[in-house]
Amino acid sequence: MKHWLIIMLAFSYCYAGLIRPGNGEELHYLHVLFEWDQEPNAQSYNLQVSETESFTDIIVDIINETTVYIETETISWENTYYWRVRPIYNDSSYGVWSEVSNFTTGASIFQNFNTTTFDGELVEDGLIVFGQMNPYGNNAGVVDQNGNEIWHMEDIFFNSANEYGQLFGGFLAPPYIAREFNFESDTVWHTPIGGGLDNHEFFQLPNGNYMTFINVYEMGPIHRGSWTQSFQNAGYLADGITNEFPWRGHRIVEFDKDTKEQVWDWNAFDHFSMDDYDAYGGTWNYALHKNWYDWLHGNAFYFDAEESVIYVSFRSLSRITKIAYPSGDVIWNMGLPERYGTGDDNICTDLLFSFQHHIQVLENGDLLFFDNGNLSEMLLGDPYPVTRIRRIRVVDDSECGTVWQYDLPLHLYAHAVGSVQYLDNGNYFINTMATGRGTNDFSNLEITSDKEILWELTSEVNTVWYRSFKIPSLHPDAFSVMLNQYRKVNLSNEFINGVVLDDTYPSLTFTIYNESSYSQPYIYSLIDSLGWFSESRDTIILNANEQITISFEPAVQSDSVSSLTLHVWPEYHDYAMKSFNYIMYNLLTSNEEHINAKFTLMNNFPNPFNPITTLRYDLPENSFVNVTIYDMLGREVKRLVNGEQASGYYQIVWDGTDNYGEKVSAGVYLYQIHAGEFVQTKKMVFLK
Repeated sequence: MKHWLIIMLAFSYCYAGLIRPGNGEELHYLHVLFEWDQEPNAQSYNLQVSETESFTDIIVDIINETTVYIETETISWENTYYWRVRPIYNDSSYGVWSEVSNFTTGASIFQNFNTTTFDGELVEDGLIVFGQMNPYGNNAGVVDQNGNEIWHMEDIFFNSANEYGQLFGGFLAPPYIAREFNFESDTVWHTPIGGGLDNHEFFQLPNGNYMTFINVYEMGPIHRGSWTQSFQNAGYLADGITNEFPWRGHRIVEFDKDTKEQVWDWNAFDHFSMDDYDAYGGTWNYALHKNWYDWLHGNAFYFDAEESVIYVSFRSLSRITKIAYPSGDVIWNMGLPERYGTGDDNICTDLLFSFQHHIQVLENGDLLFFDNGNLSEMLLGDPYPVTRIRRIRVVDDSECGTVWQYDLPLHLYAHAVGSVQYLDNGNYFINTMATGRGTNDFSNLEITSDKEILWELTSEVNTVWYRSFKIPSLHPDAFSVMLNQYRKVNLSNEFINGVVLDDTYPSLTFTIYNESSYSQPYIYSLIDSLGWFSESRDTIILNANEQITISFEPAVQSDSVSSLTLHVWPEYHDYAMKSFNYIMYNLLTSNEEHINAKFTLMNNFPNPFNPITTLRYDLPENSFVNVTIYDMLGREVKRLVNGEQASGYYQIVWDGTDNYGEKVSAGVYLYQIHAGEFVQTKKMVFLK
């Protein structure tokens, strides 16, 4: 006697279901991710994309082993496309085409990008993601290394992208919320709606929570300087002593991922002195028009999980601060010499940076930041202002050494914004606003550690790029899960799709494919109702375009039926979770005789359910069968089966309606089978 275990997969899509792009969807990107359902017995798939519904003009015709494919070459803006998929079987024969789905691409919103490549062999592969500010609104975009627009998202202030492909930003106008979003323009997470949020920096912490700036105000003195007379003319004492004018500082706030409550904060007014302020960069000159003084202008922070500290850039003070987390103690302030009035206990005062942006920590602990250099003429004695890229090593929290420095050409001086990224190949990727040209044009550079310019992107449009980063690709959430041994099975002359475990393939196996160009940790969880498999949850890390096959050995009871659920998702893109629900049935076979040993009524699946559930039962012999739904008072709700049935395995779908086709109310219901002398009743829960 031989044991067979058949695992039935309940799909929510019909045969060859096409998942992404959605039918009729308008896309705002050109690198298109195609995704469809796995088909039983399929070893690979034929995907076709056409510009005509009749497929007389095919632009993509490929064979793919998984159910995800990303097309990067043939899609253009403002066009309509049609696509379909068919399975290819072991014998190289083709299955039936799926239904045709279509999508459109919207209009490009970015133009006039010029690129120059000086040494393409040394340029790191990838795309450039950036955040654009006025005059065209706040938009995010992605271009390739030839300056071609690949993706855009409108009405978002983009500030950062991390190594997992998470995107962060927010709004510079009401409601001032900070957001994590993705390349589908979906909001993944956002801060509570409220005033005071400052979107210069926002990202997710290693513990899953989120951190950002919030503006706070306290009354302070108007210090004396060249601006004094203007304030006195407006009716202020401006004596440098009287607390009579609003100063704007910052709180650094951590929000709980799940509750969105503030669980930690650090207030600069509790740790800094109002005796420290900018006297030379013009910040007081703008204060009277704003009716508040921009004391700190925090524009960047970096959370170092290894040391459990936060590095913060305070632009107006030309100060970088290292803060212990979670105590909030200031470990050091790095900044200008005491004579400039921005602090009398700064470390590394010989660095002479000013009005800096985009502080970060490299893997070896070096600090990398964008030194705008607004005060460089005064500090360095140069005839023209200069912007510098600074890579600094701090020793014993007291001494600093310059590891690497790059002085931008004078015409690329940027009095505001800017960013720098250390690339995997050892190059540096720089974004500068290029106000040295007398405009607000921008320039992106990739340079070697030997300061050789390899590539440059510029624009003649009068705009601002806040930050830009090189990323490997779009779609960091792209992955597939293939159910090994998934095929069509003949059970009692009825074909059913399932994953068959037999003597040749005795294990439950599935393969996770990382279809993205990002290294990603993936989490999977597996559980079944009767414990045929040990409940499992684990995290595995897959490099770009890598795969892993995971196996489980069953401990099956010969007369039992169980249900199994498998979830798989990228840890940093949990919105992309894939869920698979299985029915597991242990069948006994002997010399082609029928495999079922007795009458069995199995648990409905899913349970609870909304809007449909499946009832399953086995008949060891031909019988007159009655399957009926009752309410808890014993009243008949719906009769699903009433007649003779041959021996075999059966499954019936109940859609929550009664005998008159009306939807029933939510609650607990009974389902009962009469088959010959066999009677069995079970409960199920209908949710609404």
